[in-house]
Amino acid sequence: MEQTIEATFKGYLLTGLAVPDGSMFAAMLIVRLPNGDQLASGVLKRFANACDAKQFAVEYGFNQIEQFETMRSAQREPVR
Repeated sequence: MEQTIEATFKGYLLTGLAVPDGSMFAAMLIVRLPNGDQLASGVLKRFANACDAKQFAVEYGFNQIEQFETMRSAQREPVR
């Protein structure tokens, strides 16, 4: 079974990983930024199966990017 899945979201490449951890799988995330830099998470959460771990990691990434984009756009708005 493949231990990673990839998704593209708003110019970011998200790679969800399921890392075997004893009888569980640790969800981890790698994000490639639009400029090519990469960021990696630590263990986000542990799951009984790899599919759930990978899916959680990618969904976590979607949420983090949404928050970042929202904060960044709010900083660009002029103060009235």
